[in-house]
Amino acid sequence: MKKLLISILIILGTLTAYGKVNGENSCCLTRAVLTNEIVEKEPVKIMDTFKLYSQGYFYTEFKDIGEEKTIYHNWYLLQEDGEKTLMASVPLKIKGSRWRTWSSKNLFLSGKWSVEAVDEDDTILSKKDFNVE
Repeated sequence: MKKLLISILIILGTLTAYGKVNGENSCCLTRAVLTNEIVEKEPVKIMDTFKLYSQGYFYTEFKDIGEEKTIYHNWYLLQEDGEKTLMASVPLKIKGSRWRTWSSKNLFLSGKWSVEAVDEDDTILSKKDFNVE
């Protein structure tokens, strides 16, 4: 059993090192929240329901980014039939050992919404659904 555990740890260590050498997993999303206000680069209150005609913020925090990258915050209005309509796509540059960034959207239509943080390859890093009433 001890040999099996050691073998698993060696394999996991090798896979982690391989990903870092080849540029994979070179940054990590550590936090993603929806809020109605940001003060001193921090979200004030985590929310999942907003008032109509208010402003929503999507806040993301990354660590171990390495060289500069671009991520996108894509804001969608969700339709009853399951389709989604892109309402805004906000490009955000990130770099360094820790980076906090956010985008905002004026919420002028009621209903179900979604916001996604995606990388340059359109891989979804985080997704938050919310309501506008």
